[in-house]
Amino acid sequence: MPSRLVMRHGHTLKQCCSLTKPLVRESSSCVSNNGGRLSILGASGPSGLELVREALLQGYEVQALVRSPDKITLTDHKLTVERVNIFKTADLANRLRGSTAVLSCLGARASLLSHQPCTLYSQSMKTIAAAMTAAGVHRFVCVDSWSTKYTPGSPKVIEWFSRPLFLGSVLSDMAAMEDYARHHCSNINYTFVRAPGLSSGPSTGKRIKVTEGQYVKGVSLSMPRRDVVKFMLSAINTQEWDRKCVAIGI
Repeated sequence: MPSRLVMRHGHTLKQCCSLTKPLVRESSSCVSNNGGRLSILGASGPSGLELVREALLQGYEVQALVRSPDKITLTDHKLTVERVNIFKTADLANRLRGSTAVLSCLGARASLLSHQPCTLYSQSMKTIAAAMTAAGVHRFVCVDSWSTKYTPGSPKVIEWFSRPLFLGSVLSDMAAMEDYARHHCSNINYTFVRAPGLSSGPSTGKRIKVTEGQYVKGVSLSMPRRDVVKFMLSAINTQEWDRKCVAIGI
């Protein structure tokens, strides 16, 4: 889930790619790197920084697009850090030109009882899609959360605790983001990665379970950010998850 969300539980969109009984598959996240430059949004947050590090380890050229470049102290000859306003289409499009793919780890803060409305995800999706179109970039991979919309059987900790107390407006806005991409972005090849709660630490090395649904049954309610970003990177080198919303877990 986005790096800045507080109180992430095992942190739910009616399936945007629905299956009556979602098939759970496994991914090793070891798909070969096809190269190119990746533009990463939200690169200064915990998940974004993990994505930058992992992408560099896999040999990619990385462009970190952030509001405050001074927050990124990591240096590498394949890394450039650029200031960008994600709500200004022209500014963003200029940065995206020449990219192989755009990956997003943007995150919004949760608020008690959803007192503060959240629009970051849905509004940024509009400018990101417009900027990608203008820049001629079509591949987009974005991390969001399990259970962006209610579905029967959703983890109780989400439906009874996190959604009503903290994450209601955040999850609803994530759902709006996914819906906007599905209905209005026919030229964007998206993959939305619905992750459970995020933890720090090294990769587990385990195979990641994947389903076209709101959550994954029978897995932990959290997983390391490093495993999440490995899956995000694997998704850009396979057609298996093209224009899909998938939940992952370990």
